Amino acid sequence: MNERDSALLALESQTSPDKRLEAAETLVEIGDVADIPRLIADKQVNVLRAGLALAGLKLPPAEAKELLVRFLSAPEIDLRVEATGRLADLALPDSRGALTGSLEDKELAVRFEAARGIAFLKHAAGFDVLVEALDHANFRFRACGALAMLGDPRAIEPIKNVLNGWFVPPFDRTQAATALAVLGDADGVAHLFNRVAKKRAIDRPMAVESLGELESPEAKAKLLEILDTPGDFARGTAARALGFHGGDDVKSKLSALLKGDGIDDFKLDVAEGLLRAGTRQEVEALTLTDPEAQAELKELLADYETH
Repeated sequence: MNERDSALLALESQTSPDKRLEAAETLVEIGDVADIPRLIADKQVNVLRAGLALAGLKLPPAEAKELLVRFLSAPEIDLRVEATGRLADLALPDSRGALTGSLEDKELAVRFEAARGIAFLKHAAGFDVLVEALDHANFRFRACGALAMLGDPRAIEPIKNVLNGWFVPPFDRTQAATALAVLGDADGVAHLFNRVAKKRAIDRPMAVESLGELESPEAKAKLLEILDTPGDFARGTAARALGFHGGDDVKSKLSALLKGDGIDDFKLDVAEGLLRAGTRQEVEALTLTDPEAQAELKELLADYETH
Protein backbone atom coordinates (compact mmCIF):
# COMPACT_ATOMS: atom_id res chain seq x y z
CA MET A 1 0.00 0.00 0.00
CA ASN A 2 1.44 3.36 -1.01
CA GLU A 3 1.53 6.51 1.12
CA ARG A 4 -1.58 8.06 -0.44
CA ASP A 5 -3.67 4.90 0.01
CA SER A 6 -2.52 4.62 3.62
CA ALA A 7 -3.55 8.21 4.29
CA LEU A 8 -6.98 7.71 2.69
CA LEU A 9 -7.49 4.54 4.73
CA ALA A 10 -6.56 6.39 7.91
CA LEU A 11 -9.18 9.05 7.14
CA GLU A 12 -11.83 6.36 6.85
CA SER A 13 -10.80 4.11 9.73
CA GLN A 14 -9.22 6.32 12.40
CA THR A 15 -11.30 7.88 15.15
CA SER A 16 -8.49 9.98 16.61
CA PRO A 17 -8.80 13.59 15.36
CA ASP A 18 -5.02 13.98 15.49
CA LYS A 19 -4.43 10.85 13.39
CA ARG A 20 -7.03 11.93 10.87
CA LEU A 21 -5.48 15.40 10.60
CA GLU A 22 -2.06 13.82 10.12
CA ALA A 23 -3.50 11.78 7.25
CA ALA A 24 -5.06 14.88 5.70
CA GLU A 25 -1.77 16.76 5.92
CA THR A 26 -0.05 13.84 4.20
CA LEU A 27 -2.53 14.12 1.34
CA VAL A 28 -1.80 17.83 1.05
CA GLU A 29 1.93 17.06 0.81
CA ILE A 30 1.29 14.46 -1.88
CA GLY A 31 -0.77 17.04 -3.76
CA ASP A 32 -3.25 14.92 -5.72
CA VAL A 33 -6.23 17.11 -6.70
CA ALA A 34 -8.40 13.99 -6.80
CA ASP A 35 -8.37 14.05 -2.98
CA ILE A 36 -9.90 17.52 -2.69
CA PRO A 37 -13.59 16.41 -2.82
CA ARG A 38 -12.94 13.83 -0.09
CA LEU A 39 -11.25 16.33 2.18
CA ILE A 40 -13.76 19.17 1.83
CA ALA A 41 -16.62 16.76 2.48
CA ASP A 42 -15.16 15.79 5.84
CA LYS A 43 -16.95 16.79 9.04
CA GLN A 44 -13.71 17.44 10.96
CA VAL A 45 -12.98 21.13 10.49
CA ASN A 46 -9.20 20.94 10.29
CA VAL A 47 -9.41 18.09 7.77
CA LEU A 48 -11.72 20.22 5.64
CA ARG A 49 -9.30 23.08 6.09
CA ALA A 50 -6.55 20.87 4.68
CA GLY A 51 -8.74 20.34 1.63
CA LEU A 52 -8.97 24.09 1.11
CA ALA A 53 -5.20 24.34 1.39
CA LEU A 54 -4.76 21.62 -1.23
CA ALA A 55 -7.23 23.38 -3.52
CA GLY A 56 -5.41 26.68 -3.20
CA LEU A 57 -2.08 25.04 -3.94
CA LYS A 58 -2.96 22.67 -6.76
CA LEU A 59 -6.17 23.62 -8.57
CA PRO A 60 -6.08 25.99 -11.54
CA PRO A 61 -6.55 29.50 -10.11
CA ALA A 62 -10.06 30.03 -11.47
CA GLU A 63 -11.25 26.68 -10.11
CA ALA A 64 -9.58 27.29 -6.76
CA LYS A 65 -11.24 30.69 -6.51
CA GLU A 66 -14.68 29.23 -7.18
CA LEU A 67 -14.24 26.72 -4.37
CA LEU A 68 -12.64 29.06 -1.85
CA VAL A 69 -15.28 31.76 -2.23
CA ARG A 70 -17.87 29.23 -1.04
CA PHE A 71 -16.18 29.15 2.37
CA LEU A 72 -15.64 32.88 2.95
CA SER A 73 -18.80 32.99 5.02
CA ALA A 74 -18.41 29.61 6.75
CA PRO A 75 -19.52 29.62 10.40
CA GLU A 76 -16.15 28.23 11.52
CA ILE A 77 -13.44 30.88 11.94
CA ASP A 78 -10.66 28.50 10.89
CA LEU A 79 -12.36 27.80 7.57
CA ARG A 80 -12.91 31.49 6.86
CA VAL A 81 -9.26 32.23 7.65
CA GLU A 82 -8.02 29.42 5.40
CA ALA A 83 -10.33 30.26 2.51
CA THR A 84 -9.56 33.97 2.67
CA GLY A 85 -5.81 33.41 2.98
CA ARG A 86 -5.67 30.96 0.10
CA LEU A 87 -7.77 33.29 -2.05
CA ALA A 88 -5.39 36.13 -1.19
CA ASP A 89 -2.40 34.00 -2.21
CA LEU A 90 -3.90 33.47 -5.68
CA ALA A 91 -3.60 37.24 -6.32
CA LEU A 92 -6.39 37.19 -8.90
CA PRO A 93 -7.62 40.66 -9.89
CA ASP A 94 -11.22 39.44 -10.10
CA SER A 95 -11.09 38.22 -6.49
CA ARG A 96 -10.91 41.76 -5.10
CA GLY A 97 -14.67 42.01 -4.65
CA ALA A 98 -14.85 38.80 -2.63
CA LEU A 99 -11.87 39.83 -0.50
CA THR A 100 -13.34 43.29 0.09
CA GLY A 101 -16.43 41.63 1.55
CA SER A 102 -14.23 39.79 4.06
CA LEU A 103 -12.88 43.11 5.34
CA GLU A 104 -16.13 43.32 7.31
CA ASP A 105 -15.62 39.99 9.08
CA LYS A 106 -15.81 40.16 12.88
CA GLU A 107 -12.51 38.29 13.23
CA LEU A 108 -9.28 40.21 12.73
CA ALA A 109 -7.55 37.10 11.38
CA VAL A 110 -10.02 36.97 8.49
CA ARG A 111 -9.92 40.72 7.89
CA PHE A 112 -6.14 40.61 7.83
CA GLU A 113 -5.98 37.84 5.21
CA ALA A 114 -8.41 39.81 3.05
CA ALA A 115 -6.46 43.04 3.50
CA ARG A 116 -3.12 41.53 2.52
CA GLY A 117 -4.73 39.95 -0.55
CA ILE A 118 -6.12 43.30 -1.61
CA ALA A 119 -2.72 44.91 -0.99
CA PHE A 120 -1.14 42.36 -3.35
CA LEU A 121 -3.53 43.73 -5.97
CA LYS A 122 -2.21 47.25 -5.28
CA HIS A 123 -5.47 48.53 -3.82
CA ALA A 124 -5.71 50.39 -0.52
CA ALA A 125 -9.12 49.17 0.63
CA GLY A 126 -7.55 47.11 3.42
CA PHE A 127 -5.02 49.73 4.54
CA ASP A 128 -6.64 50.40 7.92
CA VAL A 129 -6.83 46.68 8.69
CA LEU A 130 -3.13 46.22 7.92
CA VAL A 131 -2.25 49.14 10.21
CA GLU A 132 -4.43 47.61 12.94
CA ALA A 133 -2.59 44.31 12.47
CA LEU A 134 0.74 45.97 13.28
CA ASP A 135 -0.33 45.99 16.93
CA HIS A 136 -0.72 42.21 17.00
CA ALA A 137 2.35 39.97 17.24
CA ASN A 138 0.74 37.19 15.18
CA PHE A 139 0.19 39.46 12.18
CA ARG A 140 2.86 42.17 12.51
CA PHE A 141 5.53 40.58 10.30
CA ARG A 142 3.24 39.90 7.35
CA ALA A 143 1.43 43.21 7.80
CA CYS A 144 4.73 45.05 7.31
CA GLY A 145 5.36 43.08 4.13
CA ALA A 146 1.87 43.78 2.77
CA LEU A 147 2.15 47.50 3.51
CA ALA A 148 5.50 47.62 1.74
CA MET A 149 3.98 45.91 -1.27
CA LEU A 150 1.06 48.34 -1.25
CA GLY A 151 3.50 51.25 -1.40
CA ASP A 152 1.28 53.73 0.42
CA PRO A 153 3.40 56.39 2.20
CA ARG A 154 0.72 56.69 4.90
CA ALA A 155 2.17 53.46 6.30
CA ILE A 156 5.52 55.02 7.19
CA GLU A 157 4.59 56.42 10.60
CA PRO A 158 2.70 53.32 11.83
CA ILE A 159 5.58 51.09 10.74
CA LYS A 160 8.07 53.43 12.45
CA ASN A 161 6.16 52.79 15.66
CA VAL A 162 6.99 49.11 15.21
CA LEU A 163 10.64 49.81 14.42
CA ASN A 164 11.03 51.99 17.52
CA GLY A 165 8.70 50.06 19.80
CA TRP A 166 9.53 48.25 23.01
CA PHE A 167 9.86 44.46 23.14
CA VAL A 168 9.63 44.02 19.36
CA PRO A 169 11.48 40.81 18.31
CA PRO A 170 14.55 41.35 16.10
CA PHE A 171 13.02 39.72 13.03
CA ASP A 172 9.85 41.82 13.29
CA ARG A 173 11.94 44.96 13.75
CA THR A 174 14.04 44.16 10.69
CA GLN A 175 10.91 43.39 8.69
CA ALA A 176 9.60 46.82 9.68
CA ALA A 177 12.90 48.39 8.63
CA THR A 178 12.68 46.61 5.28
CA ALA A 179 9.18 47.94 4.70
CA LEU A 180 10.30 51.46 5.59
CA ALA A 181 13.30 51.20 3.30
CA VAL A 182 11.10 50.04 0.42
CA LEU A 183 8.83 53.00 1.12
CA GLY A 184 11.86 55.31 0.85
CA ASP A 185 12.39 56.06 4.54
CA ALA A 186 15.97 56.70 5.65
CA ASP A 187 15.47 55.24 9.14
CA GLY A 188 14.62 51.87 7.64
CA VAL A 189 17.70 51.91 5.42
CA ALA A 190 19.93 52.86 8.35
CA HIS A 191 18.55 50.03 10.49
CA LEU A 192 19.24 47.46 7.77
CA PHE A 193 22.85 48.56 7.33
CA ASN A 194 23.27 48.59 11.11
CA ARG A 195 22.08 44.98 11.38
CA VAL A 196 24.23 43.88 8.45
CA ALA A 197 27.26 45.29 10.28
CA LYS A 198 26.55 43.14 13.35
CA LYS A 199 28.12 39.82 12.37
CA ARG A 200 26.52 37.89 15.25
CA ALA A 201 23.01 39.32 15.02
CA ILE A 202 20.44 36.56 14.55
CA ASP A 203 18.55 38.69 12.04
CA ARG A 204 21.64 39.62 10.00
CA PRO A 205 20.92 37.20 7.12
CA MET A 206 17.43 38.66 6.86
CA ALA A 207 18.85 42.18 6.74
CA VAL A 208 21.33 41.10 4.06
CA GLU A 209 18.48 39.62 2.03
CA SER A 210 16.55 42.86 2.39
CA LEU A 211 19.37 44.82 0.76
CA GLY A 212 18.29 43.13 -2.44
CA GLU A 213 15.04 45.11 -2.31
CA LEU A 214 16.79 48.48 -2.22
CA GLU A 215 17.51 50.12 -5.55
CA SER A 216 20.68 51.83 -4.39
CA PRO A 217 24.36 51.57 -5.32
CA GLU A 218 25.22 51.41 -1.61
CA ALA A 219 23.09 48.31 -1.07
CA LYS A 220 24.56 46.58 -4.11
CA ALA A 221 28.10 47.47 -3.05
CA LYS A 222 27.54 46.06 0.43
CA LEU A 223 26.22 42.81 -0.99
CA LEU A 224 29.22 42.49 -3.28
CA GLU A 225 31.49 43.14 -0.30
CA ILE A 226 29.84 40.33 1.67
CA LEU A 227 30.06 37.98 -1.29
CA ASP A 228 33.79 38.72 -1.56
CA THR A 229 34.42 38.02 2.14
CA PRO A 230 35.58 34.41 2.70
CA GLY A 231 34.06 32.89 5.79
CA ASP A 232 31.09 35.26 5.96
CA PHE A 233 28.10 33.08 6.71
CA ALA A 234 25.83 35.42 4.73
CA ARG A 235 27.65 34.96 1.40
CA GLY A 236 24.90 32.74 0.03
CA THR A 237 22.25 35.19 1.13
CA ALA A 238 24.18 38.00 -0.56
CA ALA A 239 24.34 35.97 -3.77
CA ARG A 240 20.57 35.55 -3.80
CA ALA A 241 19.96 39.21 -2.98
CA LEU A 242 22.32 40.42 -5.69
CA GLY A 243 20.12 38.70 -8.23
CA PHE A 244 17.47 41.36 -7.67
CA HIS A 245 20.01 44.08 -8.51
CA GLY A 246 21.22 42.32 -11.63
CA GLY A 247 23.64 43.94 -14.04
CA ASP A 248 26.49 42.49 -16.06
CA ASP A 249 28.90 42.78 -13.14
CA VAL A 250 26.64 40.71 -10.90
CA LYS A 251 25.97 38.10 -13.57
CA SER A 252 29.68 37.76 -14.30
CA LYS A 253 30.62 37.35 -10.64
CA LEU A 254 27.87 34.83 -9.92
CA SER A 255 28.65 32.86 -13.07
CA ALA A 256 32.28 32.54 -12.00
CA LEU A 257 31.24 31.32 -8.55
CA LEU A 258 28.86 28.80 -10.06
CA LYS A 259 31.70 27.28 -12.08
CA GLY A 260 34.25 27.35 -9.27
CA ASP A 261 34.72 25.23 -6.17
CA GLY A 262 32.08 25.45 -3.49
CA ILE A 263 29.64 23.41 -1.47
CA ASP A 264 26.27 22.53 -2.97
CA ASP A 265 24.27 24.77 -0.62
CA PHE A 266 26.28 27.81 -1.64
CA LYS A 267 25.96 26.96 -5.33
CA LEU A 268 22.20 26.71 -4.92
CA ASP A 269 22.20 30.25 -3.53
CA VAL A 270 24.35 31.44 -6.44
CA ALA A 271 22.06 29.65 -8.87
CA GLU A 272 19.03 31.42 -7.43
CA GLY A 273 20.83 34.74 -7.71
CA LEU A 274 21.47 34.07 -11.39
CA LEU A 275 17.87 33.08 -11.98
CA ARG A 276 16.70 36.27 -10.31
CA ALA A 277 19.08 38.21 -12.54
CA GLY A 278 17.56 36.58 -15.62
CA THR A 279 20.33 34.08 -16.43
CA ARG A 280 19.05 30.53 -16.81
CA GLN A 281 21.24 28.57 -19.22
CA GLU A 282 24.22 28.23 -16.89
CA VAL A 283 21.99 27.11 -14.02
CA GLU A 284 20.37 24.45 -16.19
CA ALA A 285 23.83 23.07 -16.97
CA LEU A 286 24.84 22.86 -13.28
CA THR A 287 25.48 19.43 -11.75
CA LEU A 288 25.65 19.16 -7.97
CA THR A 289 27.32 16.45 -5.90
CA ASP A 290 24.46 15.61 -3.57
CA PRO A 291 21.32 14.04 -5.11
CA GLU A 292 19.07 15.98 -2.72
CA ALA A 293 20.73 19.24 -3.74
CA GLN A 294 20.28 18.31 -7.41
CA ALA A 295 16.58 17.68 -6.75
CA GLU A 296 16.35 21.07 -5.04
CA LEU A 297 18.00 22.67 -8.07
CA LYS A 298 15.36 21.08 -10.30
CA GLU A 299 12.61 22.52 -8.11
CA LEU A 300 14.31 25.92 -8.20
CA LEU A 301 14.37 25.90 -11.99
CA ALA A 302 10.72 24.90 -12.11
CA ASP A 303 9.81 27.67 -9.70
CA TYR A 304 11.54 30.32 -11.78
CA GLU A 305 9.76 29.20 -14.92
CA THR A 306 6.69 30.94 -13.46
CA HIS A 307 8.47 34.14 -12.38
